[in-house]
This record gives sequence, C-alpha cells and structure tokens, in this order.
Amino acid sequence: MAEELSRALDAIRDIDIDVPEVWQERGLEGVPGDEAPALDASKAQAAVVDSNVVAFPEGVSAQVRNAVSDWMLFAQRAATKKHPKGTDSAQWADEYLDVMLATGWSLRESASAWSEESVSGSVVHQKILDVLAVVLGPVPAALAIVTAALSSLQAMNEDSKWITLFDRRGKSATSVGFSVANVEAQSDGAAALRSVDFRIEASKTLTQVLFFKFTHQEASMFRRGVVLSISAKNLERLGPKIAERVAEMAEDSIAGYDL
Repeated sequence: MAEELSRALDAIRDIDIDVPEVWQERGLEGVPGDEAPALDASKAQAAVVDSNVVAFPEGVSAQVRNAVSDWMLFAQRAATKKHPKGTDSAQWADEYLDVMLATGWSLRESASAWSEESVSGSVVHQKILDVLAVVLGPVPAALAIVTAALSSLQAMNEDSKWITLFDRRGKSATSVGFSVANVEAQSDGAAALRSVDFRIEASKTLTQVLFFKFTHQEASMFRRGVVLSISAKNLERLGPKIAERVAEMAEDSIAGYDL
C-alpha cells in the first residue's frame, strides 16, 4: 500500500497538465449568468468540470465533491496536454482513464468495450439521455440524479457559463471525449465514480457539443461504462495534492449547479 501511495504521489507531481495557450484563453470571464453555487453536502447538485458532468446526491460530503471535481479536471488537462489537437478522442479518453488510475483511483469493474450508437437525427444531449437509461438502468438512484443533472444543463441558455464550459474543449475540433458521472459515497469514507464515457467523431469541425445535431454520415457517437473507486485514505492523502496542482485553473474550469 505504501508503494502504491508513493507511485501515486509521484504521478501527481510529475504529470504535465499545462495545456496549449490557445486553449487556455477560452475562459469564462465575461460570460453572462449567475455565479456558480458552492458545492454543498446538504443538496443534490451537479458540476460541469471542463467537459465532464458529474452529479452529487445529497449527503456526499463537500470534501468528496471538491476532490472528485479536482481529480476530473486534473485528468482531463493531462489528457488534453498529451492529445491537444482534438482529432483522436479514443486516445484522449484512454489517457484520461490512465491518469485517474495512476493517481489513486482503481477500477471497481472492468471498463466495458466501446459501443457505437445509432445517432442520425439525434441531438447530443437527447442521445446521452437515451444511453444513460440503458447503461445506468440497473442502478436507479444513479440514473435519476444523472438524468436530472443533464436535463438541468440542457434547459440552460446556450450562452450560459455552464454550456460554454462544457463545449469549450470541443470547439474547433473534429473529435471530443467527455464523461457523465455519478458519485457514490461509501460508509467507510471511500467513494465510487460511476461514469459513462462518450466520444463524438465528426467529419467536420464542431462549433458546439451538447446541442450538436447528428445527420447522416456527419458524425458518430461511441460510449463505454466505467466504475472507479477510491479509498478514504487516498482521498485524504492524495486529494490535497491534486487540489494544489489544479488550484490556479479550478475557478475557471469547475462550475457547480443545484438540482
């Protein structure tokens, strides 16, 4: 255990998360809309973390909410640093998962294989809801809150800071990967992250993601299910280190909202 902790600390220290300057310029300063609420254990909430959406049921501590958000941001930035051109979402998604695993998380269940979805005529957010109903159907609590999180996001103005943030990495790319996830708190202080990873592969440059409408031979959607877990010890020992690495970018890259 000590050796695993040491390797995770080394990875957190050494992994490069400095993304290209042109991408960093796509900040939220000046984007209209209300301020994002603080993450609060007494509420059912969700957060847009870069281009991921994560839901937090009532009772998940603020410490876990913030730690999970920071980890997702760290892993996304690491993947974007390694695959910055937005042309290979499969490699990006694999790097994202590898970084999570290298920095303290473990696979609770084997990641499922990628499945291609029939999406012609669908809008991205509508198709995601269809997929979630299938993948998370056996876990009703997770399905209910993740559906609420995505539906709330869908109802927001397309120019809001939450939509701007979600679409940020996909703009000017032909391929983008992202996750929709639910956090499950454990009685011993550990946590699980039940995710559905998505990839969009388009034949032309994307200008938006969530409201993108698929037409015949224009784009494809792929998905896989991933369930990660992290021990209370790793949350306590590694969480603050992750927070230190993303401190300067978190305010501009994590936006919570109440459900």
